[in-house]
Amino acid sequence: MKILIWILSFLILFILGYVYVKISAPEVEFKPVKEAVKPLKKEISLKKPEIYNFPARILYMKIDFRTYKNIILYKLALNVNDRYAVFNIKAILDNYGLIYSLLEEKKEIKIYILFKSLAEAEKILNLFKEYNFNVKIEKIKKRI
Repeated sequence: MKILIWILSFLILFILGYVYVKISAPEVEFKPVKEAVKPLKKEISLKKPEIYNFPARILYMKIDFRTYKNIILYKLALNVNDRYAVFNIKAILDNYGLIYSLLEEKKEIKIYILFKSLAEAEKILNLFKEYNFNVKIEKIKKRI
């Protein structure tokens, strides 16, 4: 019985060793890569750049405005003299994701915001009135 157990143990150990050797040794073949020979580039002579002079700088367009409709925009105008107030206004506008234009004339800074509806404009107008900023709203009728 001991001989049978010894033979089976030896057989199992031999099979495990054989499987381990087969698994651990990768079967990889390296083939040399053949590179295609590229033709030599021809030398390119540099040419002097061509300069075009146009006779006019005015563009004329014919547009039929009868098909276009009128839209109404609301403009909020802020007049500010204080740099700290400008910083606060810019922070408020950035928080609400509003697009604005900031103009600086001498010592006065003007901020303009355009709105498509009166409801949006009044919402921001009330917000600026809470902070005691001098705000004016103006209705603009535009044709697009």
